[in-house]
Amino acid sequence: MEAAGRVTRRVLVGLGVFAGAFIALIATELYLLSRRDYLPTDPGYVIDARAEPMNPGEGEPVRIAVLGDSTVAGVGSPTAAESLPVLIAQRLADRMGVPVDVVGFGVSGARSADVADQLAQVGSGFDGVVVVIGSNDATHVTPWPDVRRQTEVALRQAAGRDVAVVLAGTPRFSGTQIIPEPLRTAVDRYSGVMRGEQRAAVAAVPGTQFVDIAAEASPRFAGRPEATSADGFHPSPIGYGFWADAIVPTLAEALAGR
Repeated sequence: MEAAGRVTRRVLVGLGVFAGAFIALIATELYLLSRRDYLPTDPGYVIDARAEPMNPGEGEPVRIAVLGDSTVAGVGSPTAAESLPVLIAQRLADRMGVPVDVVGFGVSGARSADVADQLAQVGSGFDGVVVVIGSNDATHVTPWPDVRRQTEVALRQAAGRDVAVVLAGTPRFSGTQIIPEPLRTAVDRYSGVMRGEQRAAVAAVPGTQFVDIAAEASPRFAGRPEATSADGFHPSPIGYGFWADAIVPTLAEALAGR
């Protein structure tokens, strides 16, 4: 009995050491990831464009603002025309049959806490606001209660403008090769926590909609290396097209319901 107890203690001590080492490794990699200047931050253009419908119909032009991080700023797309905001606008124009004006307010490195500040820069005359945020919260491990609170604050401010409001949730990170294991798996799992908080924030703010990019777009990247840009982290125009495909149906429905 005593020998068995000693074995059990050794096993528990070993598991504790292993767990401690694993946590230390994750913490170290998170620190290095946050300090490493490894990704581009400026696409070299601003996003302020008009998308014309392939088959024009009747109706007034629609104006949308897109807020968020580097994926909204255009990082990963060589030209503004290939950026996520313009791809959203073009798909929306083709779907609705009217011109769509789009302005991008994305800032590289932005997190959920920064969306309210971006929204303050959005003037009047917009019909819809799209928010794409959360990736930097996942990689920098923003506490999940903060993500929900910050997201809800921004969504309430946006909804108060009497516009269609769509939040696109955090994508998957399982295929992001630039992030080493085991950090990649840890970030991917935490991104799932982020999505849960984003859903809860949307549910708390009437008139806002949620798009699950992780479910509707991320699976399309599998076996498609060309969907990721040369930096190994951001989508390419093809990948951003997958995101736009996921966002536009919900956005169009929200605009029609105004």
